[in-house]
Amino acid sequence: MEHWLRIGANVASILTSIIAAGASIVFWVSKRSKRTRLENYLKAKKEKSPDELFSATRLMADLGMTEAEIFAASFASRHIARDVRKDVTTGFAAEVLFRYRDDPMSR
Repeated sequence: MEHWLRIGANVASILTSIIAAGASIVFWVSKRSKRTRLENYLKAKKEKSPDELFSATRLMADLGMTEAEIFAASFASRHIARDVRKDVTTGFAAEVLFRYRDDPMSR
């Protein structure tokens, strides 16, 4: 009986590591997919209208992503620049705007 318990424990340990590795791969692929979707969308829009900026709300509607996913994807990308639209009366940031930039080193 003790022999079977050891075998079961070893199998459970191996399965746990395989499942954890699989889950981390799925998580990474999902994050990368969202980043590339956002980059491709903004790049295509830039080709049509180079000076247009996009709000998080507009991107949420067009891409079907949450605001948090859009921000996370933009922070992970070197090609997405974030700009701020300030409120005229208060001078505080009113909205974050996104655009695609070809040169990742430019601001």
